[in-house]
Amino acid sequence: MSNMRRRNLIAAIILLLLCAGYAYLTANLPTRAIENTTQPSFFPWVVTVIMAVLSLGLLAQAFLPTISSDTPKTFDVPAKRLIYGLVLSVAYFVSLPTLGFVAGNIPFFAGLMYLYGERRPPWIAAGSILISLIVFFLFREVFQILLPSGILQGVLR
Repeated sequence: MSNMRRRNLIAAIILLLLCAGYAYLTANLPTRAIENTTQPSFFPWVVTVIMAVLSLGLLAQAFLPTISSDTPKTFDVPAKRLIYGLVLSVAYFVSLPTLGFVAGNIPFFAGLMYLYGERRPPWIAAGSILISLIVFFLFREVFQILLPSGILQGVLR
């Protein structure tokens, strides 16, 4: 067994054990008797399932044949892009309480799309608006978690 396969196997086993412990703790969380609300254990179960799936994928990598033994080359991100991303993130977090989730995410996602190479304005506009609205309504309607509406409070009911 190669060194990388051994590392994947050990990491997958440790993560699956951690996942089992987290699942045990999550199963023992108290429940609430409030109708139409998510239980306190909802998100821990989401985290547990995602972590288990990813750990099983890592475990599968330890046993699947490798296509190539070449190590992938590292991708160097220019320092300027990192600084712009940091400034964009700080501006997002500062403006989030005032603008709200959707109005704050649209320029944030648009800036990230531009930073990572998208130059077509219609794609940037459509992508940033759609991603923001989908995440907002997913949390509101599926998870029943209200995100701040901010300046769009009258529009997003």
